[in-house]
Amino acid sequence: MENTKDKQLHQALNIIDTLLEASDHFYKLVKNKELNQSIFIFSSMLEGAETVNKIITSSMAEYTPQKDKVEKQLLLIAQNLENGKLTKIAEILQFSFIPLLKDLRNSFSEKVGVQDENRLITIGVFASLRNPRTFYTKERVNALVQESERQNTRLLFFSSSDVDFNSGQIEADEWQNGKWERTVAAFPDVINNVGGGRRSHTERKLRRQIPFTSFHVGNKFSLPKRIVQHRDYAELLVPFKVCTNEVMIHDFLDENNSVVFKALSGNRGENIYFITKKGNRYSLLDQKKQQILNQSAFNEWLQKIILSQKDSYIIQRYIHTRTKNDEPYHIRAHVQKDMEGKWQLTHIYPRIGSKKSNLSNISTEGRVEDLLTFLTNEYGEQGKKHEQAILKLSMDLAWHLDKLHGLALDELGIDLAIDENGRYWMHETNNGPQTAFHEEKRAVNTIGYAKYIAKNVLVHTDSIREASKVKGKFNARKTNLPFADLDNRPIIGMLLGAQTNDNLASAAIQAAKEANVHFYSFSPKDIDYDEMLIKGFFYENNEWTPKVVEYPDVIIDRLKLRGAKRAQVLYEELEDIPFTNEWSALTSKRSELYEKLQTNEELANLLSPYQRIHRTRDVFRFIERYGKVIVKPEIGSLLTSQYIEKNANGKYSVIKGKTIKEYSEFPLVNNLKNLMKKENFIVQKDSGFITNSSQPFNIHVHMAKGNNNEWSIVSLRSEVKNNVDNTKQQEIHREQKDFNGNNFGSIYSTSLHRRLEKLSSKIVNTIEEAHDESISEADIKLALDENGELSLMEADPNGPEVIANVTEFANFVIPYAILLTESNKSEASIEEGKQLTY
Repeated sequence: MENTKDKQLHQALNIIDTLLEASDHFYKLVKNKELNQSIFIFSSMLEGAETVNKIITSSMAEYTPQKDKVEKQLLLIAQNLENGKLTKIAEILQFSFIPLLKDLRNSFSEKVGVQDENRLITIGVFASLRNPRTFYTKERVNALVQESERQNTRLLFFSSSDVDFNSGQIEADEWQNGKWERTVAAFPDVINNVGGGRRSHTERKLRRQIPFTSFHVGNKFSLPKRIVQHRDYAELLVPFKVCTNEVMIHDFLDENNSVVFKALSGNRGENIYFITKKGNRYSLLDQKKQQILNQSAFNEWLQKIILSQKDSYIIQRYIHTRTKNDEPYHIRAHVQKDMEGKWQLTHIYPRIGSKKSNLSNISTEGRVEDLLTFLTNEYGEQGKKHEQAILKLSMDLAWHLDKLHGLALDELGIDLAIDENGRYWMHETNNGPQTAFHEEKRAVNTIGYAKYIAKNVLVHTDSIREASKVKGKFNARKTNLPFADLDNRPIIGMLLGAQTNDNLASAAIQAAKEANVHFYSFSPKDIDYDEMLIKGFFYENNEWTPKVVEYPDVIIDRLKLRGAKRAQVLYEELEDIPFTNEWSALTSKRSELYEKLQTNEELANLLSPYQRIHRTRDVFRFIERYGKVIVKPEIGSLLTSQYIEKNANGKYSVIKGKTIKEYSEFPLVNNLKNLMKKENFIVQKDSGFITNSSQPFNIHVHMAKGNNNEWSIVSLRSEVKNNVDNTKQQEIHREQKDFNGNNFGSIYSTSLHRRLEKLSSKIVNTIEEAHDESISEADIKLALDENGELSLMEADPNGPEVIANVTEFANFVIPYAILLTESNKSEASIEEGKQLTY
């Protein structure tokens, strides 16, 4: 194994190679006066140069003079770029900067010396959740094994469960002496990882120690979004939107008569639906059959398939790309980096589908043909011209997309097509494309590029590492903060937003002290993902003091952003640590939660009537039936809810937050339509009664688990809204009141209190039984009618937005957190015992 200095030297050498390649492209852009693209690639060059500078400064001081010269030239380029002097930049590049880089590279090469071409490089073929041997085709595995032998490498197939960080070893499948053997080996020199998707904590730890070959380009939404942001090739994209609600889908259908629904995570033609609108009828075609749906059936299908999970589908204009024989087709260009780290066109071919389908998918009834033969048959004399254009476009797109991902991509499948007007379209681009007809060609570059990465010790970064470089993120290597000196007692961390003086954190300090455990708070920006360390805030000498600390044993989540895209990396990084509450309020649908509650007969009768809103008329029907309703979002916070009541004058009072307005019917319809364009909503009967002081009255029950893993009431509070003059805007006040019989009498109040305890326990237990997530608190909202009957309005397993009694809740959540740490240690011991036995 190489020492750290040798690895840094190899890495610096490889970065300079990349810089030379980028500089050459930068020179061409400058010569063509493409200012915007020039600025973009120059930013990438600066990042590469900064990395080389750090390596030289830390361990190779003899190269400081050359480093300083390179920095000086970069400064000159930046100054001229700012002033738009592209001709001057071209001169600096050609006669100063590029020659300096080449001199520095030659110096490094002499230091490195000649590589031992016979050194056996170990390549790990890895997937987080399953060994790739279990799902790769036999043809792909055989091709990789044969090419590995030809290029003198060792190939090991393994997954996260096969990794032992303590010993630095893996247990893997290896082809030896004509058969598969289970073998124990040291960590590989490089890892060829499979696809994207969710990464295990093990994979993220491996990425910090071993170079990986592959980085995910994103789904069917994130990649086009990135292309549009950087403008180049945006004209190739088919217009699309992410499906958020029925209103935006119908608006898109009004603009585009024929559309395609595609699952963001789909592949091989799965979960793709073609829709053509004909008046109030919808023709729906999938892989299996065609059916005609009326308006109601189509809306039901949208809710069941397209909108069942938030932001899981896109809707895209249908582009007519079919052959003369009316067969759907697209051209698949498979591009890879080779043993020199250069992009190569591995294979390109048209994929032609069945006439009966709109899918050009060879996994069903499709076929492939030779590209030039196909284009000549379709376009005659223009076929050769189209072939040359497609070949060039494929390589240009590969370089452009690689540039957008920090030059970290290794292979792409790019799907292109030509419409009836001769216009080129890019349907999609993905990692790890299907290669059933050319596995041997693919394996040559897969093994070759892995060797290139290993020899050059090239560690590309991905979204995890990029997240740690965001401005303001904690950097453990550069900090002067002291390390926390902690013993073996349990460590509880509280994840907050930007603030460190959260009221619950303050209350938790005393509870943690009494329980004899360590406690600190931290925010997302306080995590150093690379070093797996946190800037934790400990309460000492009556103030919050920052110290460097390891990840906690358990986390109390006050941030509550589970399910939010912007927090995905955060929760994935911490996924191996138990959270006291794992409910994802930003992805869980209220209507589905209500359906689960209705599986209990008593709760079904208790739940206030509700309906998912498909059209604005659904709201008005509820108003006509119940008089008062609440329009609340399907997902997320209730802050956007609207309370609507029909007045005696025929108009409607609408309360939203602190604002109260009166609407006629038509303006209210427009208001609801605008609301529904943003997200999906449900309408529910407002079952609340009016108190003796003419005020609407609701009851909130805050439930939590404690050290016995049993549910208890943390607090009971009433929610009272001031009676409002509809012509004025007045605040909605909340005040805490004991159930002292002001409205019902003391005897009934005692009975009510007992019933609330019983019902609340039944509600949380029903929710817990119906869901896999760990749930430890809930906010239950009940209404009382004039007869003192209860109605369930809301059950939120994410807990209340405002905790009424933080001290009492801290006395529940800290013991429960300790219980989780003990349970986690027990499970770990059992698992360790199993491994020792094995």
